[in-house]
Amino acid sequence: MSFLLKQATLGGTVTSRAAGPCARVVELLLDGIDPGTDPVVGPHVPSCTECSDRVRVMGMFKEKEAEVREGMVLVERFEIVRSLGRGGMGEVFLARDRNFGASAVAVKVVRRDTRLPGDDEALRKEVELARAVNHPNVARVHDLHQSPFGPVVTMHFVDGVTLHQWIREKKRMGGVSADEWRRIARDVAAGLAAIHAAGIVHGDLKPGNVMVDRGTGSAYIVDFGFAKERARTVATMRGEKKGADGGTPNYMSPERLEKGGASVEDDIYALGMTVWEMISAKVPEPGHHPPSNSIEKQLPFGIPPGLATDELKQIFRLLSKDPTRRPQARHLRFFNPNTVATNPLQVARERIDPGANPPYRGSATPFRPDAQGLLICYASNARELIGRVLPLDKTKLVLGRAPSVPGSRINVDLVVPEATISAVHCILAFQNNGCWMVEDAKEPRPSTNGIYGEGSYERQGAITMLHGNEAMIGELRVKLVSFREASTLHEKALQFLRSRDGLTSLLHEEAFRQTLDGDLAFARWAGYPLTLAWFYLRTPARDGHGRLTIQEMQALRRAAKAAVDLFDMLLLSLTACTAGLTGVGSFAVALVGQTAEIARPLVEQVLTQMRSQMPPGVEVGAVVVEATSDHSRGADLLEATRRTPGGPVYNIT
Repeated sequence: MSFLLKQATLGGTVTSRAAGPCARVVELLLDGIDPGTDPVVGPHVPSCTECSDRVRVMGMFKEKEAEVREGMVLVERFEIVRSLGRGGMGEVFLARDRNFGASAVAVKVVRRDTRLPGDDEALRKEVELARAVNHPNVARVHDLHQSPFGPVVTMHFVDGVTLHQWIREKKRMGGVSADEWRRIARDVAAGLAAIHAAGIVHGDLKPGNVMVDRGTGSAYIVDFGFAKERARTVATMRGEKKGADGGTPNYMSPERLEKGGASVEDDIYALGMTVWEMISAKVPEPGHHPPSNSIEKQLPFGIPPGLATDELKQIFRLLSKDPTRRPQARHLRFFNPNTVATNPLQVARERIDPGANPPYRGSATPFRPDAQGLLICYASNARELIGRVLPLDKTKLVLGRAPSVPGSRINVDLVVPEATISAVHCILAFQNNGCWMVEDAKEPRPSTNGIYGEGSYERQGAITMLHGNEAMIGELRVKLVSFREASTLHEKALQFLRSRDGLTSLLHEEAFRQTLDGDLAFARWAGYPLTLAWFYLRTPARDGHGRLTIQEMQALRRAAKAAVDLFDMLLLSLTACTAGLTGVGSFAVALVGQTAEIARPLVEQVLTQMRSQMPPGVEVGAVVVEATSDHSRGADLLEATRRTPGGPVYNIT
């Protein structure tokens, strides 16, 4: 064995890092001498795990192992039919399982001459991880066995080819069709979502780790765990720190290439590179970032005819350099919206998860003081209150502005120091099945600003809140949840409220401008038009400071929901359109792929629906602006709604 091969196997820099007997063992191995024969370090080897592993690894190169051949029976059970492929770590065979009617299984044999310290543990982890995922688009791993040829992993047999091979075949045939692309993209995304739902990171997603069934066209994710663990072992032996986490650099995210570390976000980026390669028909170079160049210069066969705008947009977002802007695998949608009368899947939108249903089953279940709370989603006069959870720890609670009320015996349980909350504002009373009755105060006097149910324009004497319901208490918007502060769900709710408005669920102005920047970048990348529809409320009730009344807040919430829902329906959207606040009583929606001329009748339809839901005295208008080369940023396009722009514009009143 050559000196370089020995050095690579032992870890190259290990000699300079090791000390004492370990350093001597490495020196002897590099010289081809068995350390066991050395009188000084011979007794040390059996007592040192690292040195024992080094000696064992070097000893494997001296062995001449027999080959697994057709007709052999491994572990007295699996009859080898033929080889399916060989890799650097072993070989995969088609076999017949004699214990189950000679059913076909795939058998991966890790050859002993390629084994490294830690492989047994890595294989055990792979089997353990794979068993935690039960999904039709994740190849099922059955078991781990030991054999004279090395460890044997048995798994579901896919009668097909790797996605890498499939892409090469399609390239020779002139490229992939839109339906072929979306079928595999949908399967891989679903499989990855299941892996992430199990709390697992794949770590090496790529076309070579996806199998495509020739008969059904279905795709299956394979080989997660082992490649990552083995690469970590090799990198550790070589004294490396960066990138010691496995994976294939061609499909790694920018942050992983820079700092190392497999993650869910890196898996999402690898998914984007995988589905991109299906239409580019080219293996990406490490560090290549497709959104950096126009799409027409990168696709030899062009965009597959019939591929939806939102499908391309999802690829673009998957490949975002900002990990926080990549969509979750479970939110991806790949299908042809023109083939269905209505959307077969609800468009995934960000929302606050209220938590599991409270643990109440009828009146016999005793009250639990830690089961529920009121999450403050919106507070127009006290933003510091947003995100707080008011604990509903008694069956009857008083909500008010201060702990005590002068001249009254009433004690306030839930203190909310917000200007529109009265000294005693309302009473909350626990009902059966986790419902709560919220009743306007009667003593010492009714509240000044009242309480409002979901969508109500008139103050109400009492409302019933079910789990997950929202209500207005003065200018405070609250949501009935089943989590407490500092919990995982609370952290997720805070993350939502940092970027989104708790009243309308629209993006805050700064977050909207940033997201609009991304939509403009996508439109330029794909060569698509982009039009902005800007909506505004007009009402004589607004005071000089531009503040909204509670009635106008409710109207803005309804208008925003109507706009988002209707645009998604009219455009047959696969992903939620970008929508955000632009000021007091105004918001905008980005329509990617639509010119202003095409968008105008759509906006008019949306306005008609909005106006039918507005209270008396509140009017809604809109401005439609198409982006031009002058609008390099989202802020430029938003400014164009307030002046006469260079591109097409329609003012709809």
